[in-house]
Amino acid sequence: MRILNLSAEPLGKLHAWLPRDLRAEHVVFLPDACPGKSPLPTGTAVLTRQPDWRRFAVSDCGCGMRLVRSRLGRGDLTPAAWDAVAEALRRNKGDLGDLGGGNHFLDALAPTVDDRLHLLIHTGSRAESGHVDALVDDPDAFDAAFDRVAAWAAANRAAVHDAAAAVLGPLDLVLDLPHNTYERLPGGGAIIRKGAVRVAPGDLNIIPSHMAGDAALVRATSRVADTLFSLSHGTGRAMSRAASKPLADSYDFARLRERVRIPAGVHDASLRTDGPYAYRDLDACLALLDGYVDVVERFAVVGYMGHL
Repeated sequence: MRILNLSAEPLGKLHAWLPRDLRAEHVVFLPDACPGKSPLPTGTAVLTRQPDWRRFAVSDCGCGMRLVRSRLGRGDLTPAAWDAVAEALRRNKGDLGDLGGGNHFLDALAPTVDDRLHLLIHTGSRAESGHVDALVDDPDAFDAAFDRVAAWAAANRAAVHDAAAAVLGPLDLVLDLPHNTYERLPGGGAIIRKGAVRVAPGDLNIIPSHMAGDAALVRATSRVADTLFSLSHGTGRAMSRAASKPLADSYDFARLRERVRIPAGVHDASLRTDGPYAYRDLDACLALLDGYVDVVERFAVVGYMGHL
């Protein structure tokens, strides 16, 4: 098995996160590599030709990110406007345009080069993904269900886009990338990407860090051929949700709210497991990807909403 480790974790630790029954030809660990609920760790790309590879491709199969550019400047994001976007998304609860829970979010991003506000939408597939998990022994049904859920999740991100545009005005699409996918290979097998986006040389990707940290818009170089044409979808968790809860007790959420606009009704208690202390640093992630990406733009988070 060929392994490319672009994470800061020791190889022995990474090996322990892989399923024991995985027979892979090539495994790529990206900077955001961390264990999760799915069979494969988040932040991995795996090339395997074992016939039952679909059982490693389950879990949150519609998750993805959508980056859009507004016509507004940073100073145009008023508390009233941000609250109105949150209310619009709350009205979509259970339907298309629902932001969902967990670590899914809508960020308002201010670029360093110009003043045009951007929005980053990160949503999953909610209960829809569970419809795929039971079909791993029926390839045709699995593939059809996976495609349906991925299309549903993309439509959900588009509906969040539309809800925000109804309040903030026109929002131009920059990119929309799913990050839990598979790519079937000629002759059998697949490249499975868990918490990793598929890119070709020259493609754009967005790498956020956390609700108080920067995000980077990057362009893939030719070296992504070595990563199974895969890149990070974020910096990754530095600790589990359970381990992050005690740190929330001493974290200054009031100061966070002075720096980052958070809508009314989003309480500190709901942010305990997803606070800035729970995630890795953007610059450390970019250093690990040196040579694989070029930074196009850097953003500061000026607005956050999640747990609506």
